[in-house]
Amino acid sequence: YELSKPIFPTVRGEDEALAPLLAEALAARPEIIALKRQQQAAELEIGAVRGGYFPILAAGTDLNAISIELDQSAWNWRVGLTLTWPLYEGGLTNAQLREARMNQEGIASALVAQRQQIRVDVEQARLAIRAAKAAMEASEEAITAALRRHELAEGRYEAGVGAILEMGDAQLALTAARSQQVQAEFNLAAARAALIFALGRK
Repeated sequence: YELSKPIFPTVRGEDEALAPLLAEALAARPEIIALKRQQQAAELEIGAVRGGYFPILAAGTDLNAISIELDQSAWNWRVGLTLTWPLYEGGLTNAQLREARMNQEGIASALVAQRQQIRVDVEQARLAIRAAKAAMEASEEAITAALRRHELAEGRYEAGVGAILEMGDAQLALTAARSQQVQAEFNLAAARAALIFALGRK
């Protein structure tokens, strides 16, 4: 059997330090972008609620034609200003302001938690790549050793000094080593896919 190449090629930066990868992930992950926008909306909401402490000035204009009879209409133009200042609303504005601030604090907490989760995702993916690469190296060494054992067993069998059981064991060990290599390649591809996701790349 000829083994296929890994599904995922080398990921750019997979061997770098955590800091640059984490900075990239925090800038690209949609969860962080969404929470930052929610944070901005919460700040604007606090500003809007604070406006309830101040008077409201409204201006309006109206232009219409009024008549008693159809052929004798006259144009009327009206301009008005309205100043409203609610002096007592039973603490409504204070309660709305507290609610808006609590919402803002909740979003800030969610942002901190999401940043920590992204850090965990990136670090786990990096460690999984490192472990998979080590397993790849070990599987290559195991294949080399199994091939040598198989050649020796085959030579001994052909020379008539080895048993068929020894050759069967050598073939079984070679098959197991190749199976471990396939598993290591799969694990490496999966770890690279996880890193791509953790970094927010497409």
